[in-house]
Amino acid sequence: MIIRRHLLRFFVVLSALATVAASPLSSAKAAYPTKPIDWIVMWRAGGGADSATRTFTVRLEKILHQKIIVKNITGGGGSIGYLAAKAAKPDGYTLVTIQGDLPKFKPMGLAPISIDDFDIIAGFAFQSPMIVVKADSPWKTLADFIAAAKAKPGEITVGTTDIGGVFHQPLVLFDNAAKIKTRAIALEGSSRQTVALLGGQVDAVVTWVKATAPYVKDGKLRYLGYMASHRHPDFPNVPTVKELGYDVVWEHPYGVGAPKGIPQDVKKALEAAAAKIWKDPTFVQQLSKQGLSVLRMDSKAYTAHLKRMQADMEKAISLIKK
Repeated sequence: MIIRRHLLRFFVVLSALATVAASPLSSAKAAYPTKPIDWIVMWRAGGGADSATRTFTVRLEKILHQKIIVKNITGGGGSIGYLAAKAAKPDGYTLVTIQGDLPKFKPMGLAPISIDDFDIIAGFAFQSPMIVVKADSPWKTLADFIAAAKAKPGEITVGTTDIGGVFHQPLVLFDNAAKIKTRAIALEGSSRQTVALLGGQVDAVVTWVKATAPYVKDGKLRYLGYMASHRHPDFPNVPTVKELGYDVVWEHPYGVGAPKGIPQDVKKALEAAAAKIWKDPTFVQQLSKQGLSVLRMDSKAYTAHLKRMQADMEKAISLIKK
């Protein structure tokens, strides 16, 4: 009798445990995310990186059903924001805009930051520079520009924003590929580049599409070549530099990352969410208004893209030093 009572009690306990285990409320690990997420942007509010990020995060919030709090942590050429993200807990509740400036830190020795300090999750946008001249320039094509540069080595001036920066490096790579020598002129910002070109202070500029597109459409400026892997959708008649025979592709990306070591299920959830956002037509339209295109790259592809950028930067820096 005693044995039977013990057995009965044993089976009751087993049944209760099974019920608890089967209950979704008893899950040892609740589905991510269960609270708001911080997202670090290392550039000022309202700038290009900030605008691209917010265009993405507003859609990510709807997929994850959690608030995403964008925090602009600026300074040090982007290093302060990256360092803050690097030091954060790798639990998926601190994300960071991983963009085309991340690969610069290691080859330029600017700060103790590298691609490997982060889990690269996905890309979501990019922009590439155009080689631009005035509409009344004698150079109608990129071939004309190259021929003139070969005829007058070091005399043709090209406006960039800073020496060694995001426009100067692809210019250096292009000069090397085309076997020409131009003279880079540092100008403060892409808007200043446009003004200098229209005013005849420089012969050409390497700059973003957004800064010059209105003037191209008005017939005041002309695009000679685009430094992306494919032609720009708004300017399909402008060839890429690569298709003209010069192996230079400079796609400045924006993506999502996190401190190294986030859980794999969190990483997969964010990757899957990014893939959904890529297909959102309103996302594509909003990026286009900002002069951006969609960057459809998962973790593996985006990591490889950043590594290639780092290799290109190392080459460009080496050429600049020479």
